Amino acid sequence: MTRLERSSRLPLPRAAGIRDDRAVVTDETSPPPADSPPPADDADPGDPVFLALWTRALEAWDEDGPHRALVEHALKTQQLPELAGRYRALKDDPEKGARAQKQIDRIVAAATQLMFAMKTPAPTKTPLSWTLSAGLFFVLVIGWLAYALVHKGR
Repeated sequence: MTRLERSSRLPLPRAAGIRDDRAVVTDETSPPPADSPPPADDADPGDPVFLALWTRALEAWDEDGPHRALVEHALKTQQLPELAGRYRALKDDPEKGARAQKQIDRIVAAATQLMFAMKTPAPTKTPLSWTLSAGLFFVLVIGWLAYALVHKGR
């Protein structure tokens, strides 16, 4: 089965002699273009430490240590969204739901703490040329207004 994929950009003008090669006919069995992202599936190994910790947390679900280590590793490697998604998938499970919700709360607390720990950049100093230009403009406007007031009655 084939399908027509077309870019969402505006078509190139044909009068200019430019061919519009953006329309591509692909076969469903053909490999995706090289610039497309790989399909998201569970076959992607990702971070082996993260996967090992996740497997350990699943095996020892009622122990708190593996879950703490997993959250700590996810925090260090910036994988909190991935971890939250995995726990969210288990939230409705009758056996694992309570622990999953507790871990989601822990992830939210860690992400909030991380966000508050980020510093805002220090305010930059206004360049001297801008300050002098604004001052000169102010003096000129005040001088013009004073001149207009003095010479208004004449």
